[in-house]
Amino acid sequence: MQLILWRLCVSDHLRCGAVCRSWRAAVSATKPKGCPQLPWLMLRSHPFSLKEHRFLSLGDQKTYKSSSINPNDYISRRDCVGSVEGWLIMIDSEFWRPEGFLYPWSFGLHLLDYNLKYPYATVNFFLNPVSGARVMLPSQSTVRYGYSSRPFFFTKVVASSVPIMTSSPGHHRQLNPSCFVAGLSAGGRYLALCRPTDKLWTRIDPMPDARRSRIQDIEIIDGRLFASIRGSSELIVYDLETLHVDDHANAGPCGSIYRRPPKMLVMLQPNPVPSLHSTNTMAGVVHYHECEKVCLAKDPTSKDLFMIFHNVCFACEEEPIIPSSCLGCNYVIPPQTLGFRVFKLECNNSGSRWKKVDDLGDRILFMSEASNKVISASSLTSPHYKTEFEENCIYFAFDNPCLASPSTGRDFGIFSLANKSIKSFTVPGEEPRTGLFHSKTVWFTPNFQQLD
Repeated sequence: MQLILWRLCVSDHLRCGAVCRSWRAAVSATKPKGCPQLPWLMLRSHPFSLKEHRFLSLGDQKTYKSSSINPNDYISRRDCVGSVEGWLIMIDSEFWRPEGFLYPWSFGLHLLDYNLKYPYATVNFFLNPVSGARVMLPSQSTVRYGYSSRPFFFTKVVASSVPIMTSSPGHHRQLNPSCFVAGLSAGGRYLALCRPTDKLWTRIDPMPDARRSRIQDIEIIDGRLFASIRGSSELIVYDLETLHVDDHANAGPCGSIYRRPPKMLVMLQPNPVPSLHSTNTMAGVVHYHECEKVCLAKDPTSKDLFMIFHNVCFACEEEPIIPSSCLGCNYVIPPQTLGFRVFKLECNNSGSRWKKVDDLGDRILFMSEASNKVISASSLTSPHYKTEFEENCIYFAFDNPCLASPSTGRDFGIFSLANKSIKSFTVPGEEPRTGLFHSKTVWFTPNFQQLD
């Protein structure tokens, strides 16, 4: 039976463990190989919600509750802001749980006034949702900034690699000192950096004038942190090894700040520019047309960096009643995907340029709010996967808050780079959404790697 189990993907592996006790014991003794497979989509319930987080497996078109993946549910009522391979990057705060409501007077005030002292504890950690393994990160409260302790401080966190490494004798696992973690703050004003072995975060001031330039997205490749500028195809780049040695927070007081100017990549022509959106305001509602968001994604095999212009249209309140710090932007008409433009970064001695990509080859790009991933269709282990899933496509999954019509907030689909067409994909067994809070989406590739 173990020979069969070795050949199964994670979802089939989990099903075998549910058959009976003897099968469950065999499954526990035989972990599936870490072979390439399709990512799963995490459908995260808002931390205020009592609903369990769920996972969509594209391979079998089924959803799994977080408690069915691992009975020790470390996910519910927590936020997920990123992923790396089979690990989720989580934020846990008393603010979201019943004990947080012991401060009812401060609940609303702290949404509106960031200068008040924050009473809630906030922690950050890596989580393997299958094995239940956790690797703690420094608390984001060590970032020297006014509201760094608040759970909404980080909107996205990326990692250069998995947080643990395995040595051969006895498969003993230890923290990976080469794992760099970078966080993007709300509004794109600041970045922060740490490693799992650190006790503190280092704040990075990316631009001299944060009011003019905001960070849109971040990615780490080969020891360099790339940050895209909102409304531009320009990149700023940090050498993480140099930054970590010279001005790391652990070498100084709590919350040290790295102010050394970043390196700006010199972009040669062609240097694409996102479409300048047009707007019109009617009855207190601002309508945006042809608005392109700048996103980054990396191919972990080839180390290629891709920049994706995500073209959407939407409408939002000019003066929202509920603060964006609580719900995010409250859309009257949530974003709907119109298309994508993809570019690949090419560097040489003369400089760097963006090359337009009309054909990804056998690669598939997965995009979501908290993580973007590139995989090769030819590396998939199941013949079924190779025939059922389209190459040269973008699988996108975004969820946006819309109080007026919650069911319209979901924007899921498949975009073909070949013919520029879009077709939707649905979540099996999904009930109509009626909740107040939306769910952030995250792609990740499940595995059974765990700490011994």
